[in-house]
Amino acid sequence: MSASDATQDPHLVAGRTCGDCNACCVALTIDDPDLRKPEGYRCRNARRDNSCAIYATRPQTCRTFYCGWRRLKWVREPLRPDRSGVLIRLHGEVSRTDGSRRLGVMISLLTRAALKAEGLAETVAAAVAAGAPVYLHIPGPPGYTGGTARINEAVAEAVGRRDKAAVLRILRGLHAEGRKGDFRPVVFEGTEHDKCRSP
Repeated sequence: MSASDATQDPHLVAGRTCGDCNACCVALTIDDPDLRKPEGYRCRNARRDNSCAIYATRPQTCRTFYCGWRRLKWVREPLRPDRSGVLIRLHGEVSRTDGSRRLGVMISLLTRAALKAEGLAETVAAAVAAGAPVYLHIPGPPGYTGGTARINEAVAEAVGRRDKAAVLRILRGLHAEGRKGDFRPVVFEGTEHDKCRSP
C-alpha cells in the first residue's frame, strides 16, 4: 500500500502507512480468481524489499485489504504488524439466535514474541470493553489453517479489573492451547495451488 492510500480511503487512520510492511502478503490466505495463496507462504509477487511486483495490477482482494492497525484508531501505535508480530483485521460475527451480523476483530499472533508486543493487552481490552467480538488466531504451519477462538468471555473479568498482567497471562495460555490445534491444509476448490515460496 502506498502513502497516498489515506487520501483515497477516508476510513484509514491518518499518519499510518504500510511502509515496507507486507505481513498480510505472508500471513493471510488469499483466495482471489487472480491469486490463490495459502496462509503462511510469502506471495510469489513479493520482492526482496517487501514491495509488490504487480502493485499496479494487483488483485482486488489486495487492493481493498487494510489491516486493523491501518483502520482502527484504538489499535495501539506499536502494533504495526511487521514490528509487533500482531496482525489485526476486521472480522464479522453472525448471531446464532437472530442471524444479525456484528463487526469485530481477529487478532493473529504471528510469532511467539507477539505476546510481548507493546499495546497488545490494551488493544484487546479496548475491543472487549467496547463489546466487539474478539477472536484470537494462532497460525498453523505454512499452508495450513490456523486455530481460532472467541476470547471475550475468557478475558472479560480481567478486562473489567483493568488487570493487564492477567489479560496477558490468559493470552499466553490461549496461545499455548492454540498451538496444539488440529491444523488442516488450505485447499482451494477447483484450482491447483499457485506456486508459493516459504517466508
